[in-house]
Amino acid sequence: MRELVNINGRIQNRDQAVLSVFDRGFLYGDSVYETVRTYEGIPFLLDRHLKRLTASAERIAIPGPSEAYISREVSRTREQAGEGEWLIRIVVTRGETPYWPEGRPVGLDPAAFQKPNLIVYLVPFLEGIPELQESGVAVSIVPIRRNSTASLDPRIKSSNQLNNILAVAAASRDSSYEAIMLNPEGFVAEGASSNLFIVRNGELMTPPLGAGILEGITREVVFQLAGELGMPFREVDFLPQDLRDAEEAFLTSSIKEIMPIVRCNGRPVGSGSPGRQSVKLLERFHEMVRTSHRSHR
Repeated sequence: MRELVNINGRIQNRDQAVLSVFDRGFLYGDSVYETVRTYEGIPFLLDRHLKRLTASAERIAIPGPSEAYISREVSRTREQAGEGEWLIRIVVTRGETPYWPEGRPVGLDPAAFQKPNLIVYLVPFLEGIPELQESGVAVSIVPIRRNSTASLDPRIKSSNQLNNILAVAAASRDSSYEAIMLNPEGFVAEGASSNLFIVRNGELMTPPLGAGILEGITREVVFQLAGELGMPFREVDFLPQDLRDAEEAFLTSSIKEIMPIVRCNGRPVGSGSPGRQSVKLLERFHEMVRTSHRSHR
């Protein structure tokens, strides 16, 4: 399995892919992205990801390519890659700075940029996720806070990830799988690359969008699955101690799917093993994937 990169419709091997160092995505993180995984080679919930990508681009005024065009380029790249399971990253950058002296010198003002770049990365999917789901993972509540919603709209899935990188670095020092970030008010917000759920008194709880979190696609799927299973759930602000005292907890993301949490800052969460509701939701998630992919055949 080889890694492929599609830049504006040109598909190349990873070592051949080139983007200008003057691209604002590189200079400033001035770009938006989505990460999609495949099951049996088919991208899962691609339409939802492209809708969120388009919304992110619109919120920062990048005149991005259409969802239909991006979908075609994803398909072309995947077909050229051949069989296998893939992690697909789709990036839309604002583009390259105009040449000096005709254009403006390098600067923050985005007004002159009207030629965005589309990049589709295709790499073999990570191994080891099922094993982690079976054992559960450790998380750490870190001192790095989530950006204030007054500073950056959390609905924008931006490539500017320094805030999250610092959080992950802090969690790594504790040998934790994921960093849990609080918002400026001190409530639990989300993981550095995931949404978070806890179970208390048999009820699923997750921070509301107003806590400053990304509108996670797998988070929305969990709402759907919980309804089908008759599990009560609600969006509510909660404190770090609520996570530590939870009966069970789990992370959600396109890569992690539903990932049980068994330790937080070195202490067991619940029984210290993947919780009953977490396991049940993960089983139903995999059923949903199988049903979805039967419809593509």
